[in-house]
Amino acid sequence: MEVLIVDDHAFIHESLAAVVCKAVTGTVIHTAGTLADAISVARGNEKLGLVLLDLGLPGCTGIEALTRFRAALPKLSVVVVSAAENAECVHAAYAAGAAGYIPKTTPPSVMVATVRLITEGGTWFPPEIMATPPQEAPKAGLTGRQTAVLRLLVKGLGNQQIARKLAISENTVKQHTHAVYAALKVSSRTQAIVAAARLGIKPD
Repeated sequence: MEVLIVDDHAFIHESLAAVVCKAVTGTVIHTAGTLADAISVARGNEKLGLVLLDLGLPGCTGIEALTRFRAALPKLSVVVVSAAENAECVHAAYAAGAAGYIPKTTPPSVMVATVRLITEGGTWFPPEIMATPPQEAPKAGLTGRQTAVLRLLVKGLGNQQIARKLAISENTVKQHTHAVYAALKVSSRTQAIVAAARLGIKPD
């Protein structure tokens, strides 16, 4: 099995590589320090089976790294490994299609067991955090079309991709997106994705 570790700190590459190799024998490790490099490595490797992705990458905020990576490579299994341990991030990662969420404070033995579980086809999110609901979202009042657009935003699709998916113009997508932002009282895609997680809105 081949695994890609994406983090902008070399010592994290080393520590996670040790965890992965202990979880799955014979693993080939690849590393990247930026989202662009990670996408490039993943696109050039058909044998890649798992990605361990940090959220705090250069040029990315919130769960943007996850949504952008999944938009580029939707079939790859991605596990978030992050210093963030709040319910908003964990729920948002779940809603965005992550296969798991491992806080960096997780004991190595638990990390090993978690990686092994995920490589065997399972999923894992911290149960104590998942049991904590995110802060109550504003009442959305979204239309069916706005909800469809929001689901595709959560999935990581860009405006052009959403337009093709829904058979509408890109300008119409922008109008729906602005309406979604207004309804959710947010000002960015990342905030909209977090709000969607609070509302239980997941990608199709």
